[in-house]
Amino acid sequence: MSEQAESQASGSDQITVPLEKFSAEGKNALGLAQEEARAFRHNYMGTEHLLLALLRGPAGPVTETLANLGITLAMARVAVEKIIGYGEAEVEGRLKLAPRAISVLSLAVSEAGRLKQSRVGPEHILLGILREGEGIAMGILTTFGVDADKVRAQLYQTLALVGVNVPSEPAPAKSNVVACRVDKRDLDAIDALIEAGIRSTRSDAAAWLIHAGIEANEALFEKVDGTVAEIRRLRLSVQQLVQETEQKDAGKERAS
Repeated sequence: MSEQAESQASGSDQITVPLEKFSAEGKNALGLAQEEARAFRHNYMGTEHLLLALLRGPAGPVTETLANLGITLAMARVAVEKIIGYGEAEVEGRLKLAPRAISVLSLAVSEAGRLKQSRVGPEHILLGILREGEGIAMGILTTFGVDADKVRAQLYQTLALVGVNVPSEPAPAKSNVVACRVDKRDLDAIDALIEAGIRSTRSDAAAWLIHAGIEANEALFEKVDGTVAEIRRLRLSVQQLVQETEQKDAGKERAS
């Protein structure tokens, strides 16, 4: 990762995870993701740019895994162009980190811990993309005919060949099943949708109403997403402070 990219990545409105948690390869991936975002003239860094960076990075378990699955950098760039396209003007200044990218990098830290590794590398970023499961990067992988389980299994196999102890069970993915209790008015609305033939089951009708509510309050949810991203940033900052404090205490103990 270049000095300039690392300096930008340490900005408060740029990469909102502690760089101390990343290996040299991990930092390089973040720098390449910034370059990909700027090449597309995007004023943010999203999961799609992280995926491009992983494909563009030096040879290793991640590039080998994606190559074995038939996914290339050229293919992914075309997919990003079709899904998002190019921005209108060159981007000046720092890039913002998209909420889903924050989630991916937070999960990457968690994945490194699950593999009992102290620094986050490209493999953990890929595992974070798979575990988050809903970003543009995951959508691109799905478009190419691979799901999260298939990519994870291939990556674990590749990591095992280089001596990494991989878990026997993958980290749990988000469940798309939600159970909740509704009042009579809500239940009547759900049943009305079924009786009118708009939906066939209560669960289908409830899902339709939830989606309609989200669409109708898009501006509100944009603010909510921003708030959640800030909460995640603060959580990671606290984790960094705790880690630094523990390292200082350990140093004092060794000195004494």
